Amino acid sequence: MLKPTGIALMALLTLTACGKTEKQGEAGEGYGAQSEAVADKGVQALSCETPVAKSATAAQLLKAFAGQSREETVPGPEGTTESAVVLYPDDPARKVVVTFWDEAKTQVADVRIGRGAVQWYGPGNIRIGSALKAVEAANGKGFDLYGFDWDYGGYAADFKGGTLGMMSGDCVLSLRFAPPEGHTGQLTSDIVGDTQVASSNPNMQALQPVIVEMSVGWPSPSAAVE
Repeated sequence: MLKPTGIALMALLTLTACGKTEKQGEAGEGYGAQSEAVADKGVQALSCETPVAKSATAAQLLKAFAGQSREETVPGPEGTTESAVVLYPDDPARKVVVTFWDEAKTQVADVRIGRGAVQWYGPGNIRIGSALKAVEAANGKGFDLYGFDWDYGGYAADFKGGTLGMMSGDCVLSLRFAPPEGHTGQLTSDIVGDTQVASSNPNMQALQPVIVEMSVGWPSPSAAVE
């Protein structure tokens, strides 16, 4: 299965947690699902263990999130598609996409949230819709991101040793940015295309792109052996 490479692309995005009832919460705990604040749909954190742990399989997730999950075909990298387990598929604020490295769906590749998934937050309290300056503050310094308007446009490329590049656990955080909603101006050539752009770039600062996708992920097991 093709996956983007690089510090912020190896782990394409993440989230959510547990069932509405106490029984469902207990069933999901072994798979990285949180049971707190679910009944009232309170915000929940994304980490290397929650809402989905590296050890989870598709079968386990479908059982733990019974009635709140299903298998779907989702867009993959470079125009491809892939099979995934989607948690809370009918609730945009909680929707989570879990992809796998293997066809049997026993090796989690990434746990991803996208536009509209406002219930979840990542390290430093960043979330879908957070602007560039807020992400710089959470990282403790500036970082690089890829230019816009291509397959991997807007992905964070290098956190430059900042906090966001040092997740607690063995996963990697991935963020993708896009121009803020309502932006109609033309993007300048220095922040477009297959190139790494410093977040401090004046045109990037003027644009203040926002997070539209966030995930945590793990490298291919075969790559770890090599």
